[in-house]
Amino acid sequence: MKRLWSTALCAGLALGIAPLSAQEKTLSDVEVKSDLSAFEKSNALEFWPDLTEDLGKAIAAHVNIDDQAEAPRIVVEINKVAIDGEPVLPDSGAFNQIEGTIAMHPASKAGSNTETDAELPQMGSYALKVSAKAAEGEAPEGWVIIPPSEDDFYNVLINAYAMEVVERIED
Repeated sequence: MKRLWSTALCAGLALGIAPLSAQEKTLSDVEVKSDLSAFEKSNALEFWPDLTEDLGKAIAAHVNIDDQAEAPRIVVEINKVAIDGEPVLPDSGAFNQIEGTIAMHPASKAGSNTETDAELPQMGSYALKVSAKAAEGEAPEGWVIIPPSEDDFYNVLINAYAMEVVERIED
């Protein structure tokens, strides 16, 4: 019986998520925003208007969010969405790269407002780049390679970005 190469890839990704979920971390808040203005004619948000919301949900799926906890909050800013480095996506909307900055801030104070919180000093920040590539070449004996769709790339990139953000949160 032939097996689907993409099924094996998905199963491998799913198995990789389990250990991360078992060590859930707590954050007081997760904010995701995008600023693609540095790239003239970037059209990613025209194709993927829910990108920031989807990334926020993906991060939240791997952490506990407790706004009453003395836990840090993170601000994720997506700066570039591209296909092979090019920020102008084709008519299909396909992309294979996400770049951004993740900033860690002290816990939000219960009842405070975001303007006051924004003045709190950062605890640290880092740049994060995630890229996905389709498998090329011959499939192993008994396997079939099925090229991923744009939705496959979107979901893998969003989840990989979220998992990397969570992985880098210090306990």
